[in-house]
Amino acid sequence: MFHLIARVLTVGILAAGLLAGRASAAKPGASTDDGGTQVRAALKAAIFVTNRAGAAYDDKLGTLEDLVTGDVTNQGVSVISRETAISAVGSLDPQATENKLDQLLNQSTSAVRLAQTLGADYILQVTLTSVGTKKNSLNAYGVNTTNEQQTVRVGYKILDGSTGASLSADTVKASRSVQQSKTTSEDTSDVVNDLLEEAARKVAVSLKQRIDRGGIAAPTAAATLATLTLRTEAADLVIPDVRIGPDNTVTISESKFKVVPLAASVEVDGIAVGTAPGVFQIRPGLSKIRVVREGFAPWQRTVNVVNDLKLTATLVMDDAGYARWKEATAFLNGLKNDAKLTDAEVKRLEGEARMLEQSGFKVDTKDAPHIEDHRSIFGR
Repeated sequence: MFHLIARVLTVGILAAGLLAGRASAAKPGASTDDGGTQVRAALKAAIFVTNRAGAAYDDKLGTLEDLVTGDVTNQGVSVISRETAISAVGSLDPQATENKLDQLLNQSTSAVRLAQTLGADYILQVTLTSVGTKKNSLNAYGVNTTNEQQTVRVGYKILDGSTGASLSADTVKASRSVQQSKTTSEDTSDVVNDLLEEAARKVAVSLKQRIDRGGIAAPTAAATLATLTLRTEAADLVIPDVRIGPDNTVTISESKFKVVPLAASVEVDGIAVGTAPGVFQIRPGLSKIRVVREGFAPWQRTVNVVNDLKLTATLVMDDAGYARWKEATAFLNGLKNDAKLTDAEVKRLEGEARMLEQSGFKVDTKDAPHIEDHRSIFGR
């Protein structure tokens, strides 16, 4: 199984000068100035560096990232480092850690989503494809010689930042031969780094050539945002319908109300977008939606988001949350059906019910039956 590690940068491919002598029809990613001369429009790409050469080369990803960054910068490309990108995403969710964001970058759906969040038009995926060695032995005039050729292959793809579809691709190769014998030898410990340096330079040149030729199609226009309505409810948690009659008589109905946890944090592809219950505007398509609230286990689903989608996140209370819930609802334990309360006791009971909702729980009374002259302590 290929070992995959993603590192992200955001790249702004800046104006590369005037394109004199080109056809008058503007190409994708280009515009014309007041004099009718075609000018290169700015392009943006999010870069992901991945490893398919085996776990032994995981520690080379940082090197390849730095080398590609340096070489594309020398070709007139502006690069925002991986650390800056993580900081930008982390600022959207103060609770996010670098570990969590690194995990986010390993998720395929999140690659497109993160590129969109950072305002990138394209994804540039650079892959360390293979590292191989070929040996040839030669015996000439009584001298045994070994020629060792080491080869690194690095591929890259340019993907549409909105759809993830492949627009252009290339693979470059860097090789070096080292001759060893009993009388001559060469230290090969740094050969892979040298080959990565050469391959990174070739990637930058290849990318620049494609940009100059206009061989990269214009990105797909961003899809209209979809409306997602997300409700929350607590699993296996109900509360009795307690009503007070005109003479302060307690009636405990057989009806049960569902409990709605409030202010649950909602994350779309690892990025916090608001709190539930609520309505959200997000991009259509596959997304990982996660709902987190203190006192409950996280709720997570992969969802195909379409417009006007309605979801209910059923949250399961953990032990600590249940202990707090029992404490918050203790005021109901001593109530008895048909008990007659004083005005002060009624006010205290209604105050306890309000405190329950102020602690982050809403009692869902929308389906409660209307009973004349009997009001629910939960507001209906």
